Amino acid sequence: MNTKLTLRLDEDVIIGIKNYAVKHRLSVSKLTENIFRKLLDSTQNYTQDLTPIVQKYKGIVTNKKINEDDNLIESLTEKHS
Repeated sequence: MNTKLTLRLDEDVIIGIKNYAVKHRLSVSKLTENIFRKLLDSTQNYTQDLTPIVQKYKGIVTNKKINEDDNLIESLTEKHS
């Protein structure tokens, strides 16, 4: 179920996020959801549910899209810290 969420951000951050979303053909809502999902996933330890073979090879394949999202998060964090 989708629910509306209102955020208050600096105007320059909003402009940057909108530009990033357009460049990557995402809505700001989808981009925001992806970032929060990744944040939540990284705080939970799923390795205990993986089989030994999957645990052994976990992390070998990288996803360029995720790395781009990491760069956005890092740059926004550095800019506004």
